[in-house]
Amino acid sequence: MPEAGRHAPILIAASWQALGRAVHEGPDTLICNCIVVVLFAGFYVEANLNHIVQQLHMNRRLNAFTGGKKHPGLQDKLAWFHNEFVASVQSPDLRTAYKRGAAKKVRRRFPGFAQLYRFRNDISHGVINKRGRSLAKAHRLRQQATEMVAEMFAILQSRGYRIPRTTTYWQAITS
Repeated sequence: MPEAGRHAPILIAASWQALGRAVHEGPDTLICNCIVVVLFAGFYVEANLNHIVQQLHMNRRLNAFTGGKKHPGLQDKLAWFHNEFVASVQSPDLRTAYKRGAAKKVRRRFPGFAQLYRFRNDISHGVINKRGRSLAKAHRLRQQATEMVAEMFAILQSRGYRIPRTTTYWQAITS
């Protein structure tokens, strides 16, 4: 499946290499490699959201929706995406969207997002939660991140937006 954005090959390759190390190197490096897998899965989702905003020239719409946040977070961007392309009734801004349950709606629509988001927040505060300690969980979250991105592009395509996905997964892991 082709992927979008200039950063896709780096994000995919780093995650793939860490997954391989987690599988083959054993318990001594397992936690470190699982952390890299999950962390890069979150980066992958956010990089694709950034790419979508850029390709559709919607920076101003995202900025207006988030109330001018200089650096909206991953959940804020996904809430914007949901509001813009999925919601049957759009909210005028992020605060209203959250009051109307946007966080729950995003988590229902994109399985695995809550765990990725919690993991990224925890690790940014120096906490390694259980998702970073289990190969099975790290592998599942990595797969769910890939599925989230595929779902986002499918939603866009169903709405008439076509964003080229020029880097194949195989190219990314063999580069």
